Order: sequence, then structure tokens, then C-alpha cells
Amino acid sequence: MSDEPPRFDPGGFAELPDKLALGQLPPGRHGLPRSFVVRNQRLRIVAALMRMLLRHGYAETTIGRIIKEARVSRGAFYAQFASKEECFLEAYDLGSRWLCDGVEAATGDADWPLRVRIGVGEALRLLAANPALAHLIAIEAAQAGPAARRRQQASLARLAEILRRGRPERPELPGDLEELLLGGALSLVARHVENDRTEQLPEIEAALVECLLIPYLGAAKSKKIAA
Repeated sequence: MSDEPPRFDPGGFAELPDKLALGQLPPGRHGLPRSFVVRNQRLRIVAALMRMLLRHGYAETTIGRIIKEARVSRGAFYAQFASKEECFLEAYDLGSRWLCDGVEAATGDADWPLRVRIGVGEALRLLAANPALAHLIAIEAAQAGPAARRRQQASLARLAEILRRGRPERPELPGDLEELLLGGALSLVARHVENDRTEQLPEIEAALVECLLIPYLGAAKSKKIAA
């Protein structure tokens, strides 16, 4: 694990040269393939939406603001997305997949309690380093309508499966306990983000790890592992 947390940059998904990623394409006959141009515009729009969400919130993020930030026309926006909601869902899908992939890769094949601690630490590290992503996932998904909330539930279900993998067998516990625990963790993350404490998210790692382990290992052992 490197000391510098990776940045979530939608432009990186475009497979473009660095000098063009998320940049405005050169005017005139640039000789770039049509698919290249379309993908570049789409990801610039997604990145612009995320910046606007961080500044204004979902309700006040208008298509006008998005296209001005992305430096594209209204027609270019509607060629890519039918609505602001559709653009938001694309941003959420990219961001949540990137976060879940990062957590899953970091946990590897470690023993279960250690994987929980590593996974929580990596998730908080990635969110702290990417405030726009933290805002999108922890705050705006709850404001953007039923489809966005379903996406959030699906992301929690994927993280719950990572948490569930290899845990001690406790048949007396609810089958959806992991989703419930992670929903509470998300609420705590959201409180930090709302209070402009996104960069301090790693400070709650021990508390979250302890809460996730207690139902399986008991208070004393969970506290020791979290510390």
C-alpha cells in the first residue's frame, strides 16, 4: 500500500493520453476517433457533476452549471445523458465501483479480523483523499431519488459480502447483520463529511472496526484488534 492514497479521476477511465485526460479537446480537425471524443465528453461531464455536487448539492446542481463547468454544449450533454439523474447514476456507479474494488484489493487473503481492519482503513483513506467522491457516496446518494438509493444499497451489499467472507459462524445473528452494520458506518461517515471533516475520516477507523467486530468476537477481543 503506497503512502499517497490514489485519486478518483473519472478521466482515468477514458484511457487517454495524460495531456488530454479531462481536458477540453483541441478545436477543428484534431483527427481523434469519434469514440474517443464521445468518451472524453462523457467523463468530463461526470467529473463536472461531481465538482458541482460538492459545491451546491444535488438539488442546486443544474444542467446549466454542469455544462458550464465541463465546457460542453447543452446538446452535448443530452447526447450523453437523458437527465441530471442519469448523469448522477453514472457518477455513482463509477465511484462506488472504484471504492469497492480498492477495498477488496487491499484486504487480500488476510485472516478475517485483520481483513476487516484493513478494509475499513482503506475505505476511510480513499474517501478522505477524495472529498468529492465522499460527498457523492455519503451525502448526495440519499438526496438524488429512489434509483440512487438503490445503487447505494447495492454498494453496501457488495461491501457486506466482503465483510461476511470468512467471518465466524454465528447462526443466531440476523442474516442481514452486515448490511445493518455498514449502514451505521455510512451514517457516521456522512456526519463527518457534512461537518467538513472528510480529511479526518481515518480518525474513526478504530471505532468502526470495533463496532463491526463486536457481534462476532465480543467487546474485549474486538477492542484489542481495533486498537
